[in-house]
Amino acid sequence: MHWAGRMLGGCALLIAAVTGVQGGTLVQFRTVLGEVVVELYDQEKPLTTANFLKYIRTGRYTNMIAHRIVPNFVIQGGGFRVANRGTVSNSMESVTEFAYVSNEFDFGPRYRNLYGTLSMAKKGASSNGLATVRLTNAAVSFTQFAGLKTNVVTYTNAFPEVATFEVYTERILATNGTGATQVWIVSKNGVVYSGGPHSASSQWFLSFGDNSANLDNQNGGFTVFGRVVSDTNVFNRLNTFQPIRRATNVVYPAGGAFSDLPLLNYFEPLSLAQLYAGLLYVDITELPPLAAPTPDPRLPGVQISGAFPMAHSVEVSSALQGPWLTLSNFVGRASATPVRDPEGNGPLRLYRMKVPFSLPRPQ
Repeated sequence: MHWAGRMLGGCALLIAAVTGVQGGTLVQFRTVLGEVVVELYDQEKPLTTANFLKYIRTGRYTNMIAHRIVPNFVIQGGGFRVANRGTVSNSMESVTEFAYVSNEFDFGPRYRNLYGTLSMAKKGASSNGLATVRLTNAAVSFTQFAGLKTNVVTYTNAFPEVATFEVYTERILATNGTGATQVWIVSKNGVVYSGGPHSASSQWFLSFGDNSANLDNQNGGFTVFGRVVSDTNVFNRLNTFQPIRRATNVVYPAGGAFSDLPLLNYFEPLSLAQLYAGLLYVDITELPPLAAPTPDPRLPGVQISGAFPMAHSVEVSSALQGPWLTLSNFVGRASATPVRDPEGNGPLRLYRMKVPFSLPRPQ
């Protein structure tokens, strides 16, 4: 993406022309290990992107944790947050979900789950004393259990304790993109504990590697709706958690949904207070839209306003077809930044700002 501005005969005019690929909304994943900027695919995956932004804008991701890290596979979050964070009365609770999102994996461009891509997780398979809730194209042998009361283990807010609920199982038909599919679901009072291709809600993945062989083909495919566009040093740091007992960056088997829980600090024996203190919080914020450069009346050149936490450049040309010369390379600042053009008093000067998130999408 770039914005173009024009200086003509000493009179400043702004051309609101945007050329190239339109960049998507930028969001920032902030952790104690650093920040990761992700571009969302607003145009290509509109339902999934709108759903993700709705969780951010309504504060449902506030005090959220990454509850799962599998080295060289994914970091997962969006499912759990800490109430009364930083106090002695803190407690784990589930993120309140909106309605499920239709799977957009095969809608529009078919983006693969590659390194640095953001995708939505789905409801996992639950189990009970009679049958395993699963997605299968094979003949289902659990018909006799449909409508019967059975047991299923779920997790309460009193992390990491568990509770057992009486639930109903039922068999439904769904579509996974290749035809009719038998799906077993477990539900109680309208709350579904597992689901099929269209069961994505609040939880998300960021892939640490090429997961296309798995995530592109499982349960109708996992919709990729963004990718990391900032420097990947911080993102790679999140992949240093390991399931070994050491002082820092440990994957701890807390059980159930927290079987791969990342902890910043580890102690033996591990108390509940120490566990809460070591959680990896992930605060996601929406970054403001990129502002166009404006002609600066105080000097030949333009002025860049607004914070933009990524490297980008300002270029100049005397013709739309170029050639374009780089005037400045910098990381955006909250304050206005003047960019001087040594030959800015010429009869026609065109300026554009180039940012890396206008690169082609990974497919």
